[in-house]
Amino acid sequence: MTILDDVLLSPDIIAERRAKTAVSRNVIFGLSALYGLSTHSIPMPLNEYESIDSGQVSLMLDAEAPPHQNLGIVDFEQFKLKVRYGVQAVFPGLYRLITSGRHDPSLLNPIRATATDECNVTETYSGWRALGCMEFLPGSLWSGAHGG
Repeated sequence: MTILDDVLLSPDIIAERRAKTAVSRNVIFGLSALYGLSTHSIPMPLNEYESIDSGQVSLMLDAEAPPHQNLGIVDFEQFKLKVRYGVQAVFPGLYRLITSGRHDPSLLNPIRATATDECNVTETYSGWRALGCMEFLPGSLWSGAHGG
């Protein structure tokens, strides 16, 4: 046996370490084909003083987002799930704003944002409840705004 950094090593100890199965509570996974629809309208701020009624908001994964942006991690022991993903959002309020002639038609491009959701997973793994926030990307009408 050899002493290395105060640890006794032998061929048997090394073989035992190699044979030991590592158990992980956390699993990292990728996200794809994610979309969502809001159940009601929300006020979307235009500036410090004005907002518009969004109408039903439609979110889908951002096809221009890099793959490493759409990730999740689940902790099976703690029943926790956290996901981060790039989204594009469209809603009728944006169309009404542009067709009113008050703003630039280029604003009809989908709004791009990064969403992060933290979830409590049910003990049966049959569902979860997400609480998240959204950060709007530069170039968006709402760039610099944060939502939750």
